[in-house]
Amino acid sequence: MDEYHALVRQLPQPFCTELAGLNSQITPFVQEIRMRVGQPVFFTIKGRLTPCIKYLPRAAHCQKLSAQTIQDCFLALCRHSAYAYEEELRQGYFTIPGGNRVGIAGVQGPRGFARVTSLNLRVARWGICDLPAEVLQALTALTGGILVAGVPGSGKTTLLRSMVQYLGKSDRIFSVVDERGELLWGSAEGLPPDRNIPCDVYTQYPKAEAICMALRCMNPQVIVCDELGTAADATAVEAGLASGAVFLASVHCDSIEHLEKRPQLSRLLKTGAFETAVLLSGRSHPGEIARVVTL
Repeated sequence: MDEYHALVRQLPQPFCTELAGLNSQITPFVQEIRMRVGQPVFFTIKGRLTPCIKYLPRAAHCQKLSAQTIQDCFLALCRHSAYAYEEELRQGYFTIPGGNRVGIAGVQGPRGFARVTSLNLRVARWGICDLPAEVLQALTALTGGILVAGVPGSGKTTLLRSMVQYLGKSDRIFSVVDERGELLWGSAEGLPPDRNIPCDVYTQYPKAEAICMALRCMNPQVIVCDELGTAADATAVEAGLASGAVFLASVHCDSIEHLEKRPQLSRLLKTGAFETAVLLSGRSHPGEIARVVTL
């Protein structure tokens, strides 16, 4: 079973059955499944929205979604235990088994969302990509950190995962901070599908907290983490730098110029923690590297 089908199986009927009917030649290209009140189900394919009925003309229940439908899907995805995801829901998402992130939009209530009006199911795939010579050279030397920059859906996590697999073939001691359970997802035990990667994994811990725990207890030479961006993240990176750790990390950003203009990211650059920046092409070409820049 591929990742798309594993995800739709977590939806309630009739959506589970209707969406499972997608042609197997199309499923590998579906990046997201978007569900909104009063609208049809959409797929994101190569960074563009496409109504699912283009490929599933007989999926009658997917042609217009009611408020109750969205609520039922939300409850099914969180296994009727929204309270278990309260911390993530405050940030507008939750992560379900398989490393799939579910984004949420709706109406705010006293304890999170009073009403959910949109769901964005991101299909998590255990994919890796080829690393260009400049990145391989930087990974081999590791005289400074590597920062992967790109917009959402551009393949930042895939590229970081590829770096982790490369590091796993070396003799370096490294820790992976997988806050959202997307980078090295695989099981509730916090172990990656590829159990041969010799690293310590912190799953679903806040990044800043996990970085400090790794520094305190695991003595890593390298720390890998996805989606830095807060003041607490920058402070933790500074602590890691002072301890001699090298960071491989990603950030949401589409250019070096914007990287320098965003306050928290600019602070990250000023720490000197990163020597190389890898800029990704964008949503339509996930995992494709546009530029490798020395910072």
